Amino acid sequence: MLKNKKTYYQLILDRSGSMGSCAEEAVSGFNEQVQQIKLLQEKYPEQEFLVSLTTFNHRISMDIDRQRASEIKELYVSFIESHVSNKDAIAYVPDGMTALYDAIGLSVSHLENVIGEEIARDEATAVVVIITDGWENSSREYSYEEVQRLIGRLEKTNDWTFSYLGATPDAVNIAVNLNIMPFNAMCFNKKTFKKTYQNLNANLDDYARDKQAYRKPKDFLRKNKS
Repeated sequence: MLKNKKTYYQLILDRSGSMGSCAEEAVSGFNEQVQQIKLLQEKYPEQEFLVSLTTFNHRISMDIDRQRASEIKELYVSFIESHVSNKDAIAYVPDGMTALYDAIGLSVSHLENVIGEEIARDEATAVVVIITDGWENSSREYSYEEVQRLIGRLEKTNDWTFSYLGATPDAVNIAVNLNIMPFNAMCFNKKTFKKTYQNLNANLDDYARDKQAYRKPKDFLRKNKS
């Protein structure tokens, strides 16, 4: 019987002002990903997939916290924060600066605190995916060194996998310097953002298949490299 049944999928998604040029793709891609995770749950009924979403500019918003895909509200784009009024969906408002370190530090620390005992009992694993189109410029709570140590400590285990998708030419170097494995880092093109999400869906499928076979894969971004 499969013991390690749970996968906690944590997406950390940039919503700074520069993401406005691909906001529709960011939102539709996430919504489609939730639908794919629903199908994944049907495909692997022994497993359980719990989704968390953090969006960030210079402020951090933990919009979804360990929910089943069937419980998740859709995202929608609003370019004016004061016009956000849909209580049945989650607004994605691209503006402001980029508190990347705060977004990573707060999200991962929170997740580790609440699932740490399950991971210690070998009942769960965590997949963290960071998507940003720019550089850190406004964090106040977490420093580069603190995030580097946090990721490095968790990456040494077989239970945590970190991936970094950046739109800047130095995306892989940024990830490696944060202790993310180079094979789980890539530079993506905002013009083909939809394809990037589609590959993430395929990566999740591969990850679930490996867990079904009692493996804990570390090369999460394998499909994005093909």
